[in-house]
Amino acid sequence: MKNILLASAVVALTATAANAVDVELWGQTVSVGAESDINYVTGVEEWDWTATPYAAFTTSAGIGLSVETEINMRELDEDIFQGIDWTAEYAVSGVTVYTEVSSDSDWEFGDITVGAKVKF
Repeated sequence: MKNILLASAVVALTATAANAVDVELWGQTVSVGAESDINYVTGVEEWDWTATPYAAFTTSAGIGLSVETEINMRELDEDIFQGIDWTAEYAVSGVTVYTEVSSDSDWEFGDITVGAKVKF
């Protein structure tokens, strides 16, 4: 129980998401920032900490383009760069259509995902 309380306190104090820069230029929005995720899994008693830097560009028409990469903060002495995730999305009448593709650390791209999301 002590580990769960300690983990909850650490996560509550350190898990953040912040836009370092959010600038509007001629009706377009450019965002650059990072997200930090710290969590503790009780069954295996393991800590995890990832940082995800990102950059995004949103047009006045609502088309969003973003790029991000995930860094395992607990294993910085190993290969830090694991690849980049590219996403393009557009929301129309409550439906978001999107395309995603990821690269590995050698900049080789995998399969392209095309889909639609609906929230209700």
